[in-house]
Amino acid sequence: MKKYNKLKMYSKFLTALIIILTVFLIILVGYAIYSLYDNYTADESAEELMAQFENNYEEIGEGQISEENPSEGADNSEQPSQGNNNNSNTSKPTTKKPSTSSGNSGSSYNLGTFYKGYKVIGIISIPKLKIQYPIFNVDNTATLRVGTAAIYPSNVEETLNISGNAVIAGHNYRNSRMFSKLHTLQNGDSIFITNINGVKLEYKVYNNYTAGANDFDYATRDTRGYIEISLSTCTNDASTRTIVWARAE
Repeated sequence: MKKYNKLKMYSKFLTALIIILTVFLIILVGYAIYSLYDNYTADESAEELMAQFENNYEEIGEGQISEENPSEGADNSEQPSQGNNNNSNTSKPTTKKPSTSSGNSGSSYNLGTFYKGYKVIGIISIPKLKIQYPIFNVDNTATLRVGTAAIYPSNVEETLNISGNAVIAGHNYRNSRMFSKLHTLQNGDSIFITNINGVKLEYKVYNNYTAGANDFDYATRDTRGYIEISLSTCTNDASTRTIVWARAE
């Protein structure tokens, strides 16, 4: 009888353990499927944004973009609520054309590509890592889900590919997306940046190192007149950051 009760208790324990493991496995598989779907939709949004950005150039004359600052471009309905990124998966890129006035035909300008009210100010492409993403003017959860963000200087839209050092941040998803493989870049590797005016420059990596989480001295470094960029992302354990310096050719 005792032996029977013992076997019965063991059977119950085994059944409970199998149920717990099954539930855990279902949750694990469900999370993996959700992550794959989320990555797919994020990359799809990034592709749409970049295509729209590249098709959004218009020839302008001197003084055409004067009455309205295009960097403020989105309508109120497109502006994000403070601290609220709900329904991020359903937002689509939008555009707004800046006001214009008469003028001679001149350079080109991007009419404005927006995601959740945040403006795309460029495109970054790193052939070695096989990645290409939009560059936003704001660094937050929504923008870093589908692209990268220019976080320095404050007027980076006007200076990107033109002067000084621009800092571009991206997530490390610990896979092959975004800046996850940034640490593998070596001196001489190419990075391509297209700015809001359609100017595309090739940069060559000349420094790759790990910095403290609060180190920001690299942003304000003296570029000695060169046009440069700094790429930044968390290391795998998130305790430090990978920093890459590159100089325009």
